[in-house]
Amino acid sequence: MLGTLALAIATVFAIGDIAQYVADDVVRLATIADISRMTGIGAEVFTDGATPTVAMIGTWPFAISFAVIGAVLTLLGRKPRRVGRT
Repeated sequence: MLGTLALAIATVFAIGDIAQYVADDVVRLATIADISRMTGIGAEVFTDGATPTVAMIGTWPFAISFAVIGAVLTLLGRKPRRVGRT
């Protein structure tokens, strides 16, 4: 369930990135820090005094990161396959 939700959120932001590309004719993916500042959720984490790890994570593309997280959660949440006959 969480994996599917993360994939849906990633799709919404990917469509936003595509729309921005069509409008501006410049490829620019929204980063995790950009989305954090825009929504106000966790914005204080990505300030100038952030650790190097947090600063690096803030530069990752949001849509791609959430798609990977969603895919991993979806795969982990699958029911195991039964081998053999029932």
